[in-house]
Amino acid sequence: MLKATAITRRFSRVVALDGVDFAANPGEIHALLGENGAGKTTLMNVLSGRLRPDAGVATLDGVELRLGSPALALKAGIAAVHQSPMLFERMTWEENLAVGGIGADSRARLDLDRVGESARELAKRLGFELPPPRATVEGRSMGERVRLEIIRALSLDPRVLILDEPTGVLAPGELFAFLELLRRLRSEGRIVILITHKLGEALGVADRITVLRRGRVVAVTEPASTSESELARLMIGELPERPDAACARHEAAGETLLRISDLSLEYRRNRVLDGITMSLAAGEIVGIAGVEGNGQAELVEVLAGARRATSGSVAAGASDRARPDSAAVAVLPQNRDIDGLVLDMSLWENLLLARAIRSRMARRGWLDRDRAAELCRELIRAFRIRAEGPGALAASLSGGNRQRLSVARALAQNPRVLIAHDVCRGLDLAATAEVYRTLLDFRADGGAVLLVSSDLDELLALSDRLFVMSRGRIRETRPGERTAEALGLLMAGRWN
Repeated sequence: MLKATAITRRFSRVVALDGVDFAANPGEIHALLGENGAGKTTLMNVLSGRLRPDAGVATLDGVELRLGSPALALKAGIAAVHQSPMLFERMTWEENLAVGGIGADSRARLDLDRVGESARELAKRLGFELPPPRATVEGRSMGERVRLEIIRALSLDPRVLILDEPTGVLAPGELFAFLELLRRLRSEGRIVILITHKLGEALGVADRITVLRRGRVVAVTEPASTSESELARLMIGELPERPDAACARHEAAGETLLRISDLSLEYRRNRVLDGITMSLAAGEIVGIAGVEGNGQAELVEVLAGARRATSGSVAAGASDRARPDSAAVAVLPQNRDIDGLVLDMSLWENLLLARAIRSRMARRGWLDRDRAAELCRELIRAFRIRAEGPGALAASLSGGNRQRLSVARALAQNPRVLIAHDVCRGLDLAATAEVYRTLLDFRADGGAVLLVSSDLDELLALSDRLFVMSRGRIRETRPGERTAEALGLLMAGRWN
């Protein structure tokens, strides 16, 4: 049994965990639920050795764990897959798997070919696709990074496997195989702790469920004794409404705000984008579905100016460039911790990374820090960001609050076009509902949204028009194809 008793952890004045008791039994899948900032990831980091608690103890099979050391946690048989993948950007994926994972034996010479072969065997069991041999992690999609983290953790043959939002970027087929693997680990007597915001997923796979709220345990229950609405009430007080697909959708009649023409991108002799042509009009949300690694991330990077296309063009509406203190296009990247925020900078400094905001905060060539801090305070209040204030480091925020900060910064640029890539990944029900309302309000005010998402339900609920990407190509869905089954076939490249 893994048992934590009276775990307390503070970050300055914020109490992330307040005397938390938690227990998971061998041969059990234990779901850990809670809103953003409830303390789930902090508890995970304590149990996996990344954080030392201010108070409390943890034991595994009656033996006290020395908390605060990832190496000792791994030695005890505790492996973790973190929400933000912890990989070395400039190393190959094989080298990353070898760091504390496959082939990690100081007495033997490291054989990267053997590492790759072992990883491919495990990936085949999971239905995962791996990057090309010797490819570096830099430039890989979030889905590919999460798959590598999962494979590395499983390669350790752990007694305890802790998973923080692992399924958000998995395709439907991958998700089924992954959940089946968790059930197999359970049958082998292992402990699986699953942190998720997907209540249906928790009810479908977990044996027991612990709910955290504001750093305290508010319930320990079983799927047979609860429901999605009850779990939502325990987490946040009520079950927020998701937009109805029929009600959310409408016909756009505005001017074209973004036009993409025959856009192609070649990278390392591979055609990553192949003749992408589409447009966005004022007052519409255009969705893009696709299995991770089929060009969605590269398309967003080209539109954001982070990559130069090999051929083709991207044009924004002429009126979008009229004001220097507003942006034609604002981007919410998939990986907020690497591409969206600088975690070692304060919240107000992160706001100034946006050129449109920075231009408004300048006086006679000098940045006005007081004005920037005041804007930050306004956004903290408006978007309900849980932070000590403008001077708090972005690293001190929970994942959900980091995303709130990213959304606030994007909208503060007064853009005409908003590009959102997996914008709700890792967000709780309330935060997800807030983002949905924000996107719908942005559309209602005449903006255009390009919504790239791994969540088919999200795309079906929000998109006025829906495209599918496969192997760098894109196609708009036809009437009758807006179902999960039809989209699954299209995402697999079956377009005929």
